Amino acid sequence: MLHKRSAPSKASTNEAKQQKKFKTLQEKVELLDLLREKKSYAAVARHYGFNESTVRYIKKNEAAIRSTVAVSFCDSFATDAENPGPSTAPDPQDFQASKGWFDRFQKRFNIKSVSLHGEAASADIDAAQKYPETFRHMIEEKGYKPEQVFNMDETGLFWKKMLSRTYIMKDEAKAPGFKAQKDRVTLIMCGNAAGYMMKPGLIHKSANPRALKNKNKNLLPVYWMHNAKAWITKVLGSNWFHQCFIPQAKEYLHNLGMDFKVLLIMDNAGGHPLDLYYEGVQIEFLPANATSLIQPMDQGVIRAFKALYTRNSLQHLVDCLSVIQTALKEMKKETLNACWKKLWPECVHDYKGLSPEEIQHEAVDKAVTLAKILGGEGSCKSPAFIVQYYW
Repeated sequence: MLHKRSAPSKASTNEAKQQKKFKTLQEKVELLDLLREKKSYAAVARHYGFNESTVRYIKKNEAAIRSTVAVSFCDSFATDAENPGPSTAPDPQDFQASKGWFDRFQKRFNIKSVSLHGEAASADIDAAQKYPETFRHMIEEKGYKPEQVFNMDETGLFWKKMLSRTYIMKDEAKAPGFKAQKDRVTLIMCGNAAGYMMKPGLIHKSANPRALKNKNKNLLPVYWMHNAKAWITKVLGSNWFHQCFIPQAKEYLHNLGMDFKVLLIMDNAGGHPLDLYYEGVQIEFLPANATSLIQPMDQGVIRAFKALYTRNSLQHLVDCLSVIQTALKEMKKETLNACWKKLWPECVHDYKGLSPEEIQHEAVDKAVTLAKILGGEGSCKSPAFIVQYYW
């Protein structure tokens, strides 16, 4: 007995219609491409399981469909460009202009309107223009010479930070939990109008860092100070003035045969004490919000120093690479061959030179001699320290 086929439910019929109605953009474009190839509406409808009316409707809206696909492609391309995935092609290079390039670009196109931040953003241009005349009268009235007029300012220095495009930074960036080196110190820089720079004050977060253990800080090329945040405070500012600035200024002027009569110019930053006093020294504070425009240290001295610091730091690394090459060249072929004796005695030839241990002892003795010549204090002059520290 034949069973009557049950009619499909209304829900399943609607679902089938929806499956036929909602097609992807890619399928619609493929359908339109077939029509461009002179396929008939009936053939394309059979291929996709559509009614002819549906095919004609898609054809009627061809322009809108292709436009939507084009916009979608552009958005996808922009996203891929900003966040490239794995590829055999080299990564695109970001353009980052150097300071020198940007300065030349501004001059070439006469660009005057630039955003200013920090001190420069709130600079009092009117006060900066008027103050030089006041300063000139003060110099003439007191009879100061360029050697007697000093300017002091402080700056932060991220002394461990490397250029982001060096291979050193690229290798560090690959390490888990990478953070850019941001070990910061504050430098107090002071120089006079004759071009003399004093030994800088340095504010570190530690009073006795491990690297300076057993070192005489009076022999350092900086005047060492410290606080927890490595910032200048009124106490440290006063300390620098009495213990660093005054002795150096006295010695400098004495060597020139000049009287100890000094004008010290500084800004009114929070860490600068307002009650500094020493006989023979006049303290002059620059107008508020005008220091970025007229303070000598802000007119290129600090920027030039940081550029030279970075260059010399990188040069030091290059010099270290040369030392590595020199040390390897001093290793004799016979010495390297002798080191295989325990693992492969048959390959070791008759060795008549110094053993690796003897070479090490000889190098340590010479290192101790050089350490004594360089001076300083502590156990760095002992062979045991050098072996422990370097080996």
